[in-house]
Amino acid sequence: MDRLAMRPYYSINTDGTASTNLQLYALRQARRYWDELAANYLQDKEATEDLVERCVFIVATLGLSVSQLLGQNDPAPLAGRVASPKVIWKRFVAQHGVTDVSADEFDKFIDIYDACRHFGVSPDGVGHARLDSLDFEATHRWYETAHHIWLAVINALRADPHNVIELIDVEGFKA
Repeated sequence: MDRLAMRPYYSINTDGTASTNLQLYALRQARRYWDELAANYLQDKEATEDLVERCVFIVATLGLSVSQLLGQNDPAPLAGRVASPKVIWKRFVAQHGVTDVSADEFDKFIDIYDACRHFGVSPDGVGHARLDSLDFEATHRWYETAHHIWLAVINALRADPHNVIELIDVEGFKA
């Protein structure tokens, strides 16, 4: 496979006959749960059942999709392990000239994703507090950020004629 070609699949078996697009699956699940939450929130506002938990789940799932998307498309992967999303993003931006999502915006998204993934007590006492600001509106903003990241990555990859990318309607995932 051409080193610059998109590697979107994680092969489940050794002969390659069964595979799944993990990052797209995660994005679809985030969209599914977002649509359900948005409908419930429209009706129940702050009384929406499990509001905080659902917001955390959606942001964590969005972060998972972005992390997997970048991990599969690292322009300069290192031997032995997959780099952090922040490191890969910097390489991806440098390689493809992406300007749609700033490094600061990306870093903040990964920070909230990490807060969702590593929820718990921290020695400095801010572990749980890192999610205090995650409400419906903030979740909507993080959804939009993840959507912009996906658009930037897919558009950059599609700009290279050597990449073979399945038809993905990333615009259709807009919240």
